[in-house]
Amino acid sequence: MTRSLRTLARLLLSKCGHALGTLVATLSKRPGLEKLQNPDISVHLLVSSKTWHAGLLAAVSFEFFTERRWNIFIHEDGSVEEKERCRIEAVLPGVHFISREESEARVQQALANYPACWAHRSKHNLFLKFFDIPVFALGERFIFLDSDVLFYRKPEEILDWADGESEDFFYNEDTKEKYCIPREEIEQKMGVNLWPRFNSGLMLVPKKALSLELAEQLLITFETTAHHPQFFEQTLYALMASHWNHGGALPFTYEISWGFFRDKKSITRHYVGAFKHDILYLEGPLTLFWKMFLRG
Repeated sequence: MTRSLRTLARLLLSKCGHALGTLVATLSKRPGLEKLQNPDISVHLLVSSKTWHAGLLAAVSFEFFTERRWNIFIHEDGSVEEKERCRIEAVLPGVHFISREESEARVQQALANYPACWAHRSKHNLFLKFFDIPVFALGERFIFLDSDVLFYRKPEEILDWADGESEDFFYNEDTKEKYCIPREEIEQKMGVNLWPRFNSGLMLVPKKALSLELAEQLLITFETTAHHPQFFEQTLYALMASHWNHGGALPFTYEISWGFFRDKKSITRHYVGAFKHDILYLEGPLTLFWKMFLRG
């Protein structure tokens, strides 16, 4: 009985959160084209049929608090339906929507000389974050946002990076480490000291830091012994950033937390854990509605 009530409560919360989130996204207006100050820096999100609502909030909150228009790319994992695509394009007019089908040929060509990379890309949808996004990035630097990263204040560090010519690689520091294999084994076999608690949910990436040769080596080395294959993508980005070794972790105001409410000083919050979407839809739409439309 208790479990049934809990399930019902989560379902109602999800529906209410989706409804308010949809309202926030619908009421928001993209900044005009005159606000497109960094045309060569594209912003990328990967969404599914279950996460596209949150992805819209992530994109809308990012543009609102940066007070700029960006070249936003929404990559879908093959599960997003046409009606959902239309909804995304209506809320974000001018968005670059990249279907899984559209990306296949271009990425296959890019990975033609890297058979392990191409073979692994089809094994887990999260691999699209590593292999597809750099192929579509417009310039030599790009920003990546997970769909469960919401902005609540102006991200000065991101804007400074975008406005300058920095080739530093910045990431969101996690509360613990999650790689496909223990850190010690990666460092021993790859000869790279990994940056601490790397999380790929929010990244500022110079494309020069990404090496398909290094990715091929890691995949071949650990493809049969990985403890957590779902973290291969995060491990690949951690390896690239650490090997590049310019940049580091964003401040702790770019929050990753398992708690119920965010720190009031946080610039962003990356929602993690088994109940992350419950918390996201409880806190996110209400806070964004207040900050975007009521506070003035």
